[in-house]
Amino acid sequence: MIGEITAIMASVCWTLSGNICERKGSNYSAIAMNFTRQIVSFILIGLVLFLLEGTALASGLSAKGIVFLFLSGLIGFTLGDSFLMSAFVKIGAKTTLLIFSFSPVLAAIMGRIIFNERLSILKIAGMFIVLSGIMIVIANSSKNTESEENIRFNLRGLIFAFLASVGQALGVVLSKMGMLEISPLLATELRLIGALFGIIILCFVFKSWFDVKEIFFTDNGRLVLFGNAIIGTSMGVVFSMFAIKYTQSAIAATLMSLSPILILPLLKFYYKEKIYGVEIFGAILSVIGVAFLV
Repeated sequence: MIGEITAIMASVCWTLSGNICERKGSNYSAIAMNFTRQIVSFILIGLVLFLLEGTALASGLSAKGIVFLFLSGLIGFTLGDSFLMSAFVKIGAKTTLLIFSFSPVLAAIMGRIIFNERLSILKIAGMFIVLSGIMIVIANSSKNTESEENIRFNLRGLIFAFLASVGQALGVVLSKMGMLEISPLLATELRLIGALFGIIILCFVFKSWFDVKEIFFTDNGRLVLFGNAIIGTSMGVVFSMFAIKYTQSAIAATLMSLSPILILPLLKFYYKEKIYGVEIFGAILSVIGVAFLV
């Protein structure tokens, strides 16, 4: 159960990271936050690789594997995450995550086509129970915190959220294709190279370098950087690569989508926010679904 356990651990990391970014990162552009987390994570993972394996760069990998992992980083990290962060700003985190929760279904379809991954009836049921619980929680939160006008009419934000969902699913499948012969840590490093290539181009196009500087040299910025680079990427993404390597694409993607459920205890006990009965029901439903998957 290494794959399933690490998928849940990745989701925990992303829950903490996302909460920090939502509360402290509103003054910075999505592209700048994306760039800073990737460059710091790339350096940290390179240091870990050097300590463990005596080299800071992946070696002995086929050209095919390099291409798949490079594309996985470019599509999943650069494009997918930039669309996701932009959608957060335009339509709010709850509505964005409601659309984003469709990504495990896309990953299941792609995994079936590419890897011929067959899910048992029990696994399929568990997957849809988890997603149903997530959607119940997000839909109720959206109703309580976002205006109908914002949700209904910001078409660009809705499209960005859907593209983020596609990017997440493609990132999972491409990672699995490229990671057949190497460790998850090396695979993460190669994904970050692809991501950095894309995000540097975006920084030049959208002139986000000032925000990059602000993130490095302000207290809030460094807190966002800690959440993004260390918790979200250096820990969360490495866990996710273990999950993708050691379990089926659809199961990994589903368990890595649990953030809307895992955030509820933090909101209740740390921020003292009200949690509604329907959200508790959605959380219980998701836990039942997870039991089917693991």
